[in-house]
Parts: sequence; structure tokens; C-alpha cells
Amino acid sequence: MFAKKLALHSGMDYAIMTGGDVAPMGREGVTAMHKLFDWANTSRRGLLLFVDEADAFLRKRATEKISEDLRATLNAFLYRTGQHSNNPSHVSHGGSSPAGRPWLTPQARWAPRFMLVLASNQPEQFDWAINDRINEMVHFDLPGQEERERLVRMYFDKYVLKPATEGKQRLKLAQFDYGRKCSEVARLTEGMSGREIAQLAVSWQATAYASEDGVLTEAMMDTRVQDAVQQHQQKMCWLKAEGPGRGDEPSPS
Repeated sequence: MFAKKLALHSGMDYAIMTGGDVAPMGREGVTAMHKLFDWANTSRRGLLLFVDEADAFLRKRATEKISEDLRATLNAFLYRTGQHSNNPSHVSHGGSSPAGRPWLTPQARWAPRFMLVLASNQPEQFDWAINDRINEMVHFDLPGQEERERLVRMYFDKYVLKPATEGKQRLKLAQFDYGRKCSEVARLTEGMSGREIAQLAVSWQATAYASEDGVLTEAMMDTRVQDAVQQHQQKMCWLKAEGPGRGDEPSPS
């Protein structure tokens, strides 16, 4: 969302890819990487390319076990990003991971017509040559209660209220205080990421569709919230068991 807004306010076109798409390309990865950069530079407005889970292919060459094809693709990426830009501005951003980890550190780099934004839950896995190309890093904390309430209301409207009021789908909504319920959910979901909150709203919709009459009740919402909270707590236990350096919350800087 941040990268898309950044492109909008910068007057640039926007595109997205995931780092996990690169490794399966094998020996075609180098050619595809050059084609990507060539295509990006054809935009008249300039292009902001957002690479999610960038650490999937921009990993440390010295210590990580990566294939020769992936190594060659990484080298092609480094070659295409190695020249200094005519524009000295460089931007980056961070956010929350799906598991609720508050350490997602995307980074970006300007070229004359091209901005690259990289996102990763584990930025420590980036190759040093990638870090050397980064000018700005911005850390996004997990949403606080005020932000969670806005997210809950937004996703409740998107996945529940709007489909129910349009009448085009089977989903219906029982009568209760929706605003109060959203505030309550925001309080109960402390520590959750925006993605987890979105998944919770999707589960409300799915629960209604799976019910006999298609009506989402307050009790059904409460049940899904309890399930989501328990699942989040389990994820945090797994994360803690992995030990430090696996997406734990960093010290303030």
C-alpha cells in the first residue's frame, strides 16, 4: 500500500512482483531480469517497481546456499542497479509481516525513470551489495489500536457490509452495533498485523457464506476473533522458539 501511494504521489506508474517468482525461472532468470529493467525504463512517467519478499532472490552470495542460476540472476540485478542516478533522491519503506512481526524493511532506489522498492521480513539476509545500494530504510511498526480500528472498519466494510448491503450475494448481516463491534475487535487484536486483520475480515465473510442462512451474527464474528487471536499467539510462540534473528522486534533506533 505504501509503495502504491508513493508511486501515486510521485506521478509514476506502478508495478509489483514477488521475489519468489525469480528462482523458478532457472537459467531464464538473467534474461528476464534484463527484460524487466528494459521494460521499466520505457515508461514515460517513470515506473515504481515493488518487489515483495525480495530476500527470496537477493540473498547473501557468500553464506547462503543458492543455485548458480539464481546467483547469475542476482549478479544481473546488481549490474542493472549499480549505476548512480542523475536524481540523488532515494526512498525506502518498511511494514509488518503476515505473522505479525514488526520488522519488514523495504528499500528503494531511484534511476532516471525507475524506482525500486524492496520488501523483506528478514533484511539481514540481503547480500551486502544490495544493502550498499540502499539510501533510505523506513521501519513500520505494527498498527496501534487507533490504526487497527481503522483497518477493522475498512475491511469490515469491504468484505462484509458492502456485499451484504448490495444484495447481489448470499451474505446478510444481523442487526447489532457495527461500530461498537469494530472498536472491540481492534482492542482484542493487539499485536496483529494489517494482513492478519484483513484475513480475519475474510474469515467473517466465509463463515457467513458457510452458514445455513448466510447471515453473519455478532456471535459468529466473536468466534472468528477468538480463533484469530489464538492463531496469532501460536505463531508468536513458534517465532520465539526459533530464537533471535528470525524477525524478532528490533530495538528502537
